[in-house]
Amino acid sequence: MKTEKHFSIKNFMASYYPSDLSKKGDEIVFLSLDENHTFPEERVQIHFYMIIAGLKGRCKIKAGSHEFLIKANSISIIPAATWISMEKTPEAFQAQAILFDQDFLKKGLANHEILNDLLFINPHYPPTFPLKRKQVADFVYQFGKIAEEVSRQAPFGMEMIRLYLLQILYEYNPICEICLLNSDTTINRKFQIMHRFRKLVDEQFKTHKMVADYAQQMHISPKYLSECVVEHLGYSALKVIQNRILQEAEISLSYTDRSIKEISNELNFGSPAHFARFIQLHTGKTPTDFRKKQ
Repeated sequence: MKTEKHFSIKNFMASYYPSDLSKKGDEIVFLSLDENHTFPEERVQIHFYMIIAGLKGRCKIKAGSHEFLIKANSISIIPAATWISMEKTPEAFQAQAILFDQDFLKKGLANHEILNDLLFINPHYPPTFPLKRKQVADFVYQFGKIAEEVSRQAPFGMEMIRLYLLQILYEYNPICEICLLNSDTTINRKFQIMHRFRKLVDEQFKTHKMVADYAQQMHISPKYLSECVVEHLGYSALKVIQNRILQEAEISLSYTDRSIKEISNELNFGSPAHFARFIQLHTGKTPTDFRKKQ
């Protein structure tokens, strides 16, 4: 009986890309895919996340219970613990792939619930979505910067890679939700409410910090709004708002030169002290701790 294969990034690279292993890490890998450089045709289970940007042609891949095409101008994210296999790659096919461990991102993000939200992949739909021209250009740029940093292995390079990877995930999430909403009219009302709420939070989190603020705009009760969010995300509507504020605060503190007071004002906290209490309550760290990471 054939033995089923389970792979970490390191073992995956050693088994299928040994010539590239010396240039790759154990937590983050960039690969260019074509007819000579592709994923295994045999069925294997990956214990890491995989983001694939299709650039040219198309190639069939099986991921979990789904079978779909990686094709030009598309983005796909395959979650960890997924069984995958890919057909023999056509000559015209080109794509880029980023392989990463969840722990790699956790090292740069204090609030892990934000990360869990970003990495949530709806298991009922094939995890691949078409891109518009501007979106393609953005992803190609971000993939290129990650490839550059992986190759250089310069000081602070891993922090830069985490930042680009987070940008990719932040951009992927709304693309994913919009495509699901437009492609299947049977998606229930609670999913639509959750999607609209997250979009409003992304636009208004700096000024509106209470669930009731959003429920009023959506003409529903705060209780029903939270019910819709919990059903699809597993945590409350208030937590979605807090996570979005924390995301902005952590990036501003870690990657900009703005003062703590300026960031506090931008996020509409009553005072830097109030801002500091909020950060410490939800992350266990002070704003100054994030500055020390630089």
